[in-house]
Amino acid sequence: MCGIAGRFHPLTLPAAPGWSTRASALLAHRGPDGEGHWRDARCELVHRRLALIDLSPTGRQPMANEDGSVQVIFNGEIYNYRQLTAELKGRGHLFRGTSDTEVLVHLYEECGAELVSRLRGIFAFALYDGRAGRLLLARDRFGVKPLFYTVHDGQWVFASEMKAIAALPDFRAEIDRQACYDFLGLGYVPEPATGFSNIQALPHGAVLTVDAGRQELKRYDQVEARPDVGRGMSDAVAAVSNGLVAAVEGQSVADVPVAALLSGGIDSSLVVAARRLATGEATSTFNVRFPDRTHDETPLAVIVSEQYGTRHHTIDLGDWAVTPDSILDLVRHFDQPFSDTSFIPMYWISRSVRDRGIICTLSGDGGDEAFGGYSRFWRINRLVQLMRAPGWVALATYAAGNRFAAWTRDWGRQVSKAMRLARAGRDDSAILLAGLSNYLSEDQKRALVIRPARDGLLDVYRHFDGYQPPGVSDLEELSRRVTENLFAVSLPSDMLRKVDMMSMRASIEVRVPMLDEELVATGLTLPHRLKTDGHQGKLVLRELARRWLAPAVVRHPKHGFTIPLDVMVPADFHEALQDLLLAPDARTRGVLDNVQIARWLDQFRAARTDMGARGGVISRGGLYQRVFTALSLELWMRQFQLTW
Repeated sequence: MCGIAGRFHPLTLPAAPGWSTRASALLAHRGPDGEGHWRDARCELVHRRLALIDLSPTGRQPMANEDGSVQVIFNGEIYNYRQLTAELKGRGHLFRGTSDTEVLVHLYEECGAELVSRLRGIFAFALYDGRAGRLLLARDRFGVKPLFYTVHDGQWVFASEMKAIAALPDFRAEIDRQACYDFLGLGYVPEPATGFSNIQALPHGAVLTVDAGRQELKRYDQVEARPDVGRGMSDAVAAVSNGLVAAVEGQSVADVPVAALLSGGIDSSLVVAARRLATGEATSTFNVRFPDRTHDETPLAVIVSEQYGTRHHTIDLGDWAVTPDSILDLVRHFDQPFSDTSFIPMYWISRSVRDRGIICTLSGDGGDEAFGGYSRFWRINRLVQLMRAPGWVALATYAAGNRFAAWTRDWGRQVSKAMRLARAGRDDSAILLAGLSNYLSEDQKRALVIRPARDGLLDVYRHFDGYQPPGVSDLEELSRRVTENLFAVSLPSDMLRKVDMMSMRASIEVRVPMLDEELVATGLTLPHRLKTDGHQGKLVLRELARRWLAPAVVRHPKHGFTIPLDVMVPADFHEALQDLLLAPDARTRGVLDNVQIARWLDQFRAARTDMGARGGVISRGGLYQRVFTALSLELWMRQFQLTW
């Protein structure tokens, strides 16, 4: 709901003329409803407000306890704040207003840094204890809300977005080559890395405490999947049904209208249904209509809207002027390399919601991780079979996939990739898990990055290791590892980062009921057979959908939030790509293979006439990913004047 920034030094805060004003301006989109500043000899706090709860002056931040010795700036929502407020009032604490933020200063007085274990919600906050000379930074369990920090000139500097940190006088951003190399395969930088060697993301589920005598980073929560192999479908559906209604009810609390993003998929449709069941109220819903019918789920969204009586708005992307500058500005906004192209429709729908006067919405994001929604969950059924197959069968399958890859759209590529992963998975489970997440394999990255630029850099597998036991042949164990890895790597670094950056750029908050703590806890107990049947995923959510939604919605396969970029971008966008990536002064020119980049750009342009990228070794979506990966790295290096 807000933007926060600040500085802290355990002894005396050094001067930083004009920084707080610049930081506030750079974060204004996160909080257009007001700003707040506070400072003493050791700490400076900056806040930008998006007013959702307690719209009065008592909701302004920074916010203090009774005597002003504890100050807090907060981004997010505490969904159990009413219960906590009642408890704290019973213990004698005095509240000035009705904001959920005020709970933090009083709960800190009671529990110290352990307060985070009592919070249910999405949050990133900075709390300063003036008496103890202590700074506390904290972030929610799953990483819904971002928080970044650096240590510069003895001071700890932090912000919701890295652009505010980079605005510090005399601060010079430095490149993290390893993080950028990881990005080239994943399409995002895995936290806590950021792309900068001197800026880190505070890990999700963590608290950082700094004072004159210590600095301590402590994880207070870590996702652990504990499948209950004896659990039945009816029991699981009942738990999810009750949990989702409770989560949506709790997350619908605000002093402004709360709408919902309704893509037409199962997750967002269930959230809309739960909203009606929880509150009995009609809500406003929004979906995007894509000009390419293969990407458009508008008819399904309309079915759900009519069933639950929502005030529905369909946003036509054809109404938007998609210019090269508008796309490039969105890429730059991330402050780090990021190439998940679904950020484009995410921004457009967020901006459209804001244009209609709505500043808070619910979404269906977060349901895939705990409930088995991604294709990797049913792909591992086949991978385990291939891992157990005799060697001659594996070699024959691999050879057949390679032969067919040259003239089929997807089948040959997928067979060949599956066989490579299965063979590698017999020896190292980390390679298999990374292969399920990578857009580019390590071999493909080595072909893209010239040798001198990748000397001394490590493979991405290290982010997918650390599981026990080391061998993978059991399907249940592999499914558990996939689940935990999604929560550890891609959820905070990719999906949640995209949603936060694009929604907050449009000055709206997106709440995620599917990531309610108790609902996720239910999902983490599901055995693999309740996640997928080997053909489709989210079996428990689909069974609930059969009870709540129309058959057409239930039958619809999972559909990513993507747009047909090759035909939607204007012709001059292709010219901009050429000018940026193939120019003599391109920052990536001494890093990436120019011949391969030029080939990708030619294929991307040719796809406008339906001639390129429709078959062969790169899928259409894979081509989007490759082009935007190179573009994002180039723009980011230019923006911050970085050299590889």
